[in-house]
Amino acid sequence: MVRKPSESSTRRQFLRQAALGGALLCTWNMAAAAQLRALRVGRYHQGVRLVFDLDRRLTAVPVIRSVGEVLHIELPGIEHGLNRPVVPALGPLQGGAEMNESAAGLVLRLPLRESVRWRSFSLGPGGGASHRLVLDLMPVAGTVVESSRSHAVAGAGRSIVVCLDPGHGGHDPGAIGAKGTREKDVVLDVGLSLAQLIRSTPGMRLVMSRNTDRYVPLMDRMHLGLEEHADLFVSIHADAFPERAVCGSTVWALSATGASNAAARWLAKTQNAADPLLGDVQSGVHDPMLNEVLINMTQTAAMNSAAAAADVMIRGLAGVEDLHNAAVQHANFVVLRAPDVPSMLVETAFISNPEEEQRLRDPDFRQVLARTMHDAVVAHFVKAPPAGSAWSATRHVLSKGENLAGVARRYGLSVEALRLANNLPRGEGQPGEHLRVPIMGV
Repeated sequence: MVRKPSESSTRRQFLRQAALGGALLCTWNMAAAAQLRALRVGRYHQGVRLVFDLDRRLTAVPVIRSVGEVLHIELPGIEHGLNRPVVPALGPLQGGAEMNESAAGLVLRLPLRESVRWRSFSLGPGGGASHRLVLDLMPVAGTVVESSRSHAVAGAGRSIVVCLDPGHGGHDPGAIGAKGTREKDVVLDVGLSLAQLIRSTPGMRLVMSRNTDRYVPLMDRMHLGLEEHADLFVSIHADAFPERAVCGSTVWALSATGASNAAARWLAKTQNAADPLLGDVQSGVHDPMLNEVLINMTQTAAMNSAAAAADVMIRGLAGVEDLHNAAVQHANFVVLRAPDVPSMLVETAFISNPEEEQRLRDPDFRQVLARTMHDAVVAHFVKAPPAGSAWSATRHVLSKGENLAGVARRYGLSVEALRLANNLPRGEGQPGEHLRVPIMGV
């Protein structure tokens, strides 16, 4: 006689099978995770470089954030394969580290003695090395981790280099509006006004691709930023599109994965095609420099910095002009391809739109554009002074009865630059509010 299993025994059998399946799944997940084999720490320029040696390729982007005096590094999909890591007191690192495993992966906490900025990129096996995750930590010039005992002190340093690139020029007029307004003339005027403002800013040095009506090949513009070791490259344009109703400002940064949308691909193609010497380089297939940049992501830091600067720029332009896109857009413009140079392209307005063409013809509006772009450039460097530069940053605590205009004057800023650097809304700040302000080199 065959005994029919009871309901309770059937349930127990199901639970045992589910538990076994869960254990097998857990084992599979652990086997799929990369294992940390070694952590190496050494000097890198003014900062430090951490190299995480892994037994397989990293499949998720690390999450890095600074919390007070500690840098938190989350490495998804990585297992702890080490004992307590040895991290010396080096550069911005205070020394020592705490490493723990979480449900998502590995978490490393590094005590800091200075504020840092960072970049990360992955490298495949080569030269006897395994898969690697590289993290560079660079001290923010003139700052220390904020505490009751610390304050920023101005020190000697190099000038911040800003490279301005008014688009087109010479035989290349750029886009032409219905009233005959030429893009090359508009952007040169805006660029010259912006150049004057940058020259008057302490601790900044200006480089321009052109200051007259002459043609400069796109690759030469890009190489200028490289040769001058620019901290920021700003290419200035006036947008155009076949549909005349399209309007607003747009700010672009380099894309490592492709254009944001169809309009981005169209615009990149038309802008890059302005240089007849490029030929098939438009696609990047025959450009060794572009291939290296986009495949070997050592350019991550520059691209991150460019995206941050572009975000400040677009927030500034939103105050004086309608935005065509409220977020930073991405495309493979030739002039943005320089490795290690944070680069952006600003489309000030649509010259193909009759109303915006009329505004671009107005000298007062072009001055407003120049002042707004200058505010954004200054605000970006208040937020992130380049390492080794004459700029540093500190905190100003707003006192009772003090207004933003007074604070801005004290630190050599415009009120708008102060707002952009601190993400402040319209209106006055509150007493006790901490404001990030610069100490500018001279």
